[in-house]
Amino acid sequence: MTMGDKESPTELFRRAWKHIDGQEFGDAEIALRQLIDLTDQGDPVRLWELHGLLAGVLNMLSRTDEGTDMYRLALADARRAGDSHSIVGPARYMLANQYLLFGDPRDALAEAEPVPTGTGTIQCLLHSISAQALWKLGRPDEAQVAAQQAMDTSPTAERRADMTRDLAHILGEG
Repeated sequence: MTMGDKESPTELFRRAWKHIDGQEFGDAEIALRQLIDLTDQGDPVRLWELHGLLAGVLNMLSRTDEGTDMYRLALADARRAGDSHSIVGPARYMLANQYLLFGDPRDALAEAEPVPTGTGTIQCLLHSISAQALWKLGRPDEAQVAAQQAMDTSPTAERRADMTRDLAHILGEG
């Protein structure tokens, strides 16, 4: 490819993943930003995916404040697709988890709640975030309730085992 050639979005996406797989996060950031610039702003689902991916890359570059900003953009994109769209739950989880890891547990709790009714991965993960945030906030009784809800909404035995391990310190099993 010569300097004047432009990569297609598909080629840019492949290149971004090649850099991610190679742990070349600076190069991945460049490719993702180029791809975002080429993406139709009327395609919130694609933008959600790209902003979320860029957020993870920024975190790997130890630029967590920028990662948080990208997760906020990803959630805004997801909500533009419609509050009932299947990407809203994962977008909420990613931002809540970012707050839990790199920000204020109160923000994590605010983003994780309310948890949608039912049983499933998103419900389980959001309850887990709530439990961990409540624990960090010194609210152990509420944290235990949320941890048990994470267990109860786990959609598979494997996810339940993950929750048992991740939340053992809250459930008093660790």
